[in-house]
Amino acid sequence: MKSKVYFLPLENGRDLNTNRKRYISFLNFLFNETKFFSSIPSHKKIGIKVHFGEEGRENYLNPAYVREVTLLCGENGLQPFLLETTTLYRGKRQEDKSHFELAQKHGFTLQKVLAPIIFVDGKRGESYYEINGNKIARRLKLFTFLINLAHFKGHMVTGFGGALKNIGMGLAAKGGKLDMHSVSIPYIEETKCELCGICVDYCPNQAITFQRKRYFITTNCAGCGGCLTICPNNAIQINWNSTPEELQRKIAEYAYIILKNRFAIHFNFLIDITPNCDCFPKTEEPIMKDIGILASLDPVALDQASYDLTKEQIKNLYPNLNPETILTVGEELKIGLREYELSSYEI
Repeated sequence: MKSKVYFLPLENGRDLNTNRKRYISFLNFLFNETKFFSSIPSHKKIGIKVHFGEEGRENYLNPAYVREVTLLCGENGLQPFLLETTTLYRGKRQEDKSHFELAQKHGFTLQKVLAPIIFVDGKRGESYYEINGNKIARRLKLFTFLINLAHFKGHMVTGFGGALKNIGMGLAAKGGKLDMHSVSIPYIEETKCELCGICVDYCPNQAITFQRKRYFITTNCAGCGGCLTICPNNAIQINWNSTPEELQRKIAEYAYIILKNRFAIHFNFLIDITPNCDCFPKTEEPIMKDIGILASLDPVALDQASYDLTKEQIKNLYPNLNPETILTVGEELKIGLREYELSSYEI
């Protein structure tokens, strides 16, 4: 059996004004064909997973694409919310307030996208629940139904980032992101630490201790990652020591946990396809022409189809990476199938 992947070709996808009619027609066809909206009881909350882009970058998904999805949610009696989490690394997206301000700067205001924003892992990523040790953003519990809007692009560690990464990494709490990227607990860089003690007061597990005139993080560390954000001197660091294969496997495992017992539809926007992910703090030139929009109820098939359409360019970018690990693991976990049928949509 093959999974169905729907495809809307768009040669100049960033300019939605010239493609709006085709895009809206595609959305209506897709949601009718998959019976997505008709499978959800009226008046339910629905989470729309998006990425608001990094400070200094313009390659994020055009919020106008998001608006058309939220409009359809409302027309079908559902209450949409844009879902995001805080980042593991420092910057505008490391806590909810500055992340929200950046989202608005990039056009994701309530007036433009018609849906409020929720940072489902709390103020600094400290709010989570655990399943088998995996730290999932706590307020995700409010949402049984999801629409996953992923901007497909290259990635220097995983080869590419698509639907699985947008869910698995994007809806993990900060501690979950730490688990994915590092096989060890954070450490305190002595040359940057000014002994202010803010981290000690913050740590919920009393895992930071003072010995021999300096602070240490002990094995009591639960890996929540909150201290990475609150340190005013950026003295608390992590070892980015997961291998590309380990990282992909962990992303797939998180995606499996998050999607289990949830009903979701997934989109990959193969538009403005850049060498690096939207966390990269710089606008980049695309690596190829725009392809279009792919969508499916099966995120594994969707990522496989998207990768197949970009494989030559991704391999040229990252010849030493094997981006298919996440697809293999995703299929092993029964998130979806790698075999697919691509169905092109034309008005």
